[in-house]
Amino acid sequence: MDIDYLRKEIDALDSKIVDLLNERAKIVLKIGEIKKQNQAQIYVPNREQEVYSRIKSQNKGPLTDECLVSIYRELMAGSLVLEKAIKVSYLGPEGTFSYFAAKQKFGSSVEYVPARGIDDVFRDVAGGRSDYGIVPVENSTEGGIRETLNMFVEFDIKVCAEIISPIHHNLMTNCTKEEIKKVYSKPQILSQCKNWLASNLPHAELIEVSSSAEAARIVRDASKSGNEGQYYAVIANAEIAQLYGLSILFRNIEDNPNNITRFFVLSKDYGEPSGRDRTAVMCYIKNRTGALLEILEPFKTYNINLTNIESLPTRKKTWEYCFYLDFEGHTSNETIQKALKEVSKKCFDMKILGSFPKCD
Repeated sequence: MDIDYLRKEIDALDSKIVDLLNERAKIVLKIGEIKKQNQAQIYVPNREQEVYSRIKSQNKGPLTDECLVSIYRELMAGSLVLEKAIKVSYLGPEGTFSYFAAKQKFGSSVEYVPARGIDDVFRDVAGGRSDYGIVPVENSTEGGIRETLNMFVEFDIKVCAEIISPIHHNLMTNCTKEEIKKVYSKPQILSQCKNWLASNLPHAELIEVSSSAEAARIVRDASKSGNEGQYYAVIANAEIAQLYGLSILFRNIEDNPNNITRFFVLSKDYGEPSGRDRTAVMCYIKNRTGALLEILEPFKTYNINLTNIESLPTRKKTWEYCFYLDFEGHTSNETIQKALKEVSKKCFDMKILGSFPKCD
């Protein structure tokens, strides 16, 4: 048995795979027609989770589960656009962590729309300019992303899915470590690398900008102009190096190696239960003793695991606060419904942001 024979076997299998993929696509088109008739959601997160779980349970190797999921992610993204052209807004420009989180969820086949700020992502979805939006909501080092949480106070937008993305920061430049005079990045990234920077680049000036991609653009353009600009560096995710023609000098310089960011997928619709879900709500309470305790007690009573709690000013009245909560379970569950009914009695308003498949 030689290589040519084995390659012919691969070619024959590829032909079968192409035929099967197109058969699958024809069924997808039929499902799309039914969805249009019923005015149903095109992107269904619980179905996506179901497919991923099934292929991982059926996988006997040698391909890893991660490899199969990445293949199916692109397959399902291509299937989505057969049903409808999909637009996804994200905190731009291209190359930000939000951009790569969006691609992690939706693959390469949808149209990505960069937004200047998190508020613009909300506006794009609320105004119908995009079907979905990607926003960071929580970081394991920095805590809740208040800019995102504040937008839920202002906009009537739902959460239909979440994305968990490991965050690794890399120092990129086109000069040596000793030559670096300025380091550009967004404030959160500089904060997450402050110990490394203090130890390795104590004399470099730290410059805050709106995004890591913008920092990369500044450093790239400055290095092309020569003079002092060639001694600038940027901290960003590894993929940015190729996008902006920079070299990675040091990898994984974040102070916390377990740095993870959670992103929300914004939509106008609620998601269906997957069996392993999380729910997010906003609770508006009056400024009085014991008010927070009262809205937390039902979660203990019904044995519901709270996974996050953040306080936010309502911006409508001085010293009036709302609380963002997320917890395990779906609003279709009877126990969750009972708990939320009791919570709502303790609030002057409660907004259910959505229930969505829990991402490991």
